Amino acid sequence: MDISHESLHGQDITILGPYRPWRYHKEQGGDGSNYPIHSGRILDLKDSKAAGLDYFCSYISPRIARYPVVAAVPSHDPAKTSSGIRALADRLEVAVVCKNVSEALVRHTKIQKLAEGGNRSVDVHLGSIAVESGDLIAGHRVLLLDDVMTTGNSLLACRQLLLAAGAGEVKCVALGRTTY
Repeated sequence: MDISHESLHGQDITILGPYRPWRYHKEQGGDGSNYPIHSGRILDLKDSKAAGLDYFCSYISPRIARYPVVAAVPSHDPAKTSSGIRALADRLEVAVVCKNVSEALVRHTKIQKLAEGGNRSVDVHLGSIAVESGDLIAGHRVLLLDDVMTTGNSLLACRQLLLAAGAGEVKCVALGRTTY
């Protein structure tokens, strides 16, 4: 993995590798034979396929001992309570005996899907996500996961909400950073 760290608004986000959207890859003449492996595993994860879940769980699990609590950024749609990133948090809970508290981060208002041009501001996320059951994260170091980061604002908003709810520390990790 091509790990990097990015500072957004003074907050460090760990990025596990670049993510090249399939649509863009095809528009540039690419096909399945030359699609980047890391990007393919992210797509597998988004579809909750074992190849993606295994790939990221095996990489993350030996590296998160400092974080007894893991959470995933919620979907843009409150009705979508299951996702690949939440399935990864479930896998990590079993693999490293940490607590998955993804249910504590709740999207209460649907927003336009970000991949389709939705507003990516931190304020949109702050206004549409809440922390429920803050006792699950109070005083804990939390590993916050997102599948694909374009602006990082969903991670930053969730981090801010978790800290306001009493988390002791929040480490942001994006499985991929959108590249074109």
